[in-house]
Amino acid sequence: MPSLKLSSFVPVALALVSFAALGGCAIDAAEDEDLVSSEDAILAASLTPGTFKLYDAPRADPGSCDVHTVLELKSQSGARAALHERVGGPCRLAVFPDLREYRLRFEGTACGSKIYKGSKRIAGKLRNIKITDHRTRVCRDLVPAKIIVEETDRDGALRTKYSNDAPPAAATGTWLTIAPKQCGTNPWNGAGPAPGRDASWLQGEQGEVDDFFRGEGIALDQVGFAYPSEPRMVCMACSCPRGDALVVKAKSSADAARLVADYGFVEIAGALTTAPKQCGTNPWEGGAQTHDDRAETANLASWAKSQGAELEQAGFLDHTEPRMVCMACSCPRGDTAIAFPKSAAGSNELVNLGWKRVEN
Repeated sequence: MPSLKLSSFVPVALALVSFAALGGCAIDAAEDEDLVSSEDAILAASLTPGTFKLYDAPRADPGSCDVHTVLELKSQSGARAALHERVGGPCRLAVFPDLREYRLRFEGTACGSKIYKGSKRIAGKLRNIKITDHRTRVCRDLVPAKIIVEETDRDGALRTKYSNDAPPAAATGTWLTIAPKQCGTNPWNGAGPAPGRDASWLQGEQGEVDDFFRGEGIALDQVGFAYPSEPRMVCMACSCPRGDALVVKAKSSADAARLVADYGFVEIAGALTTAPKQCGTNPWEGGAQTHDDRAETANLASWAKSQGAELEQAGFLDHTEPRMVCMACSCPRGDTAIAFPKSAAGSNELVNLGWKRVEN
């Protein structure tokens, strides 16, 4: 099991899996030979590509801790099914990704539904999969899901999972958050400007976030990170949340909806914001400017606690486009402070001190 360490402003990650197995995230090519002939793969040309979230029950409501299996049906060198486990939303649960991919053979149709099967030896164990694709079904009966997957797991047990066919819930607000993962495994890590686009003026990981989502056609108005107000433990496995929270404000409800549907963001609830002033005149600065978000977050949390508003986490967001600001000490300095109080009473105290509730 990986070691646990104390890190400033990092929450507990509840790893409910054996992390000793996480070293085997990648598929072992030496053992994972395909057990389907190339002729079978050609017969599977009828496969319609798509990506699906699978759950243990039909019409599942995942809630804020969205543990699911991702299925990607692909037509690359034949018909293939790639699967892995994932957790979405602001969740501290870790899951073993269990990456696997099968080459599929076409087994036939039933009432217009297409049936595919595949077998593969993974880590020395033979695993089988059956996928029933009801997207082309012509019978008028009701089926539990458009995609039904029956697969043997690593222990040889047969498990059935169902696609969630409900349309993604459109975000009604534009303030969103997600829990970044360890090991630089987030989609924006290392991202640069997309071809034909200028690089973000933001620095570090904030700039990577802005560049990545610009390249995906998603416009962000503000980007920042919120950190826990007290040091906590995190697990160091790559599938674990690293402890902070990425907070963004999307420029439109359409952009927000894509962040929710495609990347697992969730709407912010219970947060408050304020516009910090110039010259270190904010009450948590005491006249001394830190120029370091984490250090200022610690000062903000300490000040809020002294005012009866203990915080779960807090941080600072920057606009993705440069803005003109005046340099007088009474002027806003251009960023946004965001705080997540631990209680309703603390939230009310911040409102009394001039903070505004985030309205989504």
